[in-house]
Amino acid sequence: MKLIFVTQRIDEAVSYAERRDALDQRWAVLLEKLGCAALPVPNHPKTAAALLERVRPDGILLTGGNDPASCGGNAPERDETDARLIEYSLDRSVPLLGVCRGMQSILLYFGGALERISGHVAVCHDVSGAISRTVNSYHNWGARQTPSKLEVLARAADGVVEAISVKGRPIAGIMWHPERVSPFAQDDIRLMKAVFEQGDSL
Repeated sequence: MKLIFVTQRIDEAVSYAERRDALDQRWAVLLEKLGCAALPVPNHPKTAAALLERVRPDGILLTGGNDPASCGGNAPERDETDARLIEYSLDRSVPLLGVCRGMQSILLYFGGALERISGHVAVCHDVSGAISRTVNSYHNWGARQTPSKLEVLARAADGVVEAISVKGRPIAGIMWHPERVSPFAQDDIRLMKAVFEQGDSL
């Protein structure tokens, strides 16, 4: 069974004065269907780096939740954790998939820019390109242009980039949430297998 490092969102429990790492349990269920085991990674960059040295993952999943700090988000430690995991993927050729905020992290890592968009929260819409299908959408920030190292695989009708890959690397990103579909979509299962089993960038 492949071991996949999985990032977590940060929730603030105000009444307890706590910042909590949290992960939708559906990710573990979805990864199990791929023959993979999820290992949640804490949003503490030094600990994440230490884990990478002690436990060599077969793949990395950057999940959704929390806007990047550059977009007004309040979880800079998550930005740094994501960046360290992307660096590790690049250094070791470890397959990596970014989902929603995870794809935003990939875009920002390679020098892309995000802009506030509308009509992409709690809706379903079509995407077209190398990937053409109907997907869900839960994000307020997106990109219409990408750095040269990234290949655009799908766009929404308004031009917002919905799927990318990193040229020559086993790294891909999607803006929709496979874990929020019930039952899980076979298209998403095939897509994730392409990344984590074959190491394809989609």
